[in-house]
Amino acid sequence: MAARQWEGFRLTLRYNHIDATFRSRFVAASPNNSTADANGAINVSPGDRIPGIPANSAKLRAEWDVHERLSLGATVVYASSQYAHGDENNRDLHGQVPGYTITTFDAQLKLGPQLQLFANITNLFNREFQNFGLLSANAFTGPGRSFGPALGIDPVSEQFRGLGTPRGFWIGVRYGFGQRAD
Repeated sequence: MAARQWEGFRLTLRYNHIDATFRSRFVAASPNNSTADANGAINVSPGDRIPGIPANSAKLRAEWDVHERLSLGATVVYASSQYAHGDENNRDLHGQVPGYTITTFDAQLKLGPQLQLFANITNLFNREFQNFGLLSANAFTGPGRSFGPALGIDPVSEQFRGLGTPRGFWIGVRYGFGQRAD
């Protein structure tokens, strides 16, 4: 973490590198992995990355106290690519869930000693991104995403991805009730 503060302005950078890898060799059941054998097993080796955990992530936060009652802030969040669950051997043909960067903007206006008006815009640029992946079978392979070939249901192994949140707006009021006396 690195932080810097000037009169009325703060800048904070946080960076994480996570070496989330398997340390021993094992066989995992993953029938939807493109490298699975006839029994649906995959071989996982030491050094293969653990799915669902980005190796790198960072958060940059800037805050500006415009005056004693108004402050503005922006946050940029980055996460690197990650493997989907079911791809413990990191070899599935669908590849990794891509990394992403999103930006959030916020503002706070102090209306009184304990009363505050706030506004927040998440995913400011309305970026489409995925933050999770899972290998599974898709039975909706027919026309118009109906059940597969003439209801014979012929599932296809795919990588399903969890969609990140679209742009969102929040406006609200906060009231602090003060500290309890014990």
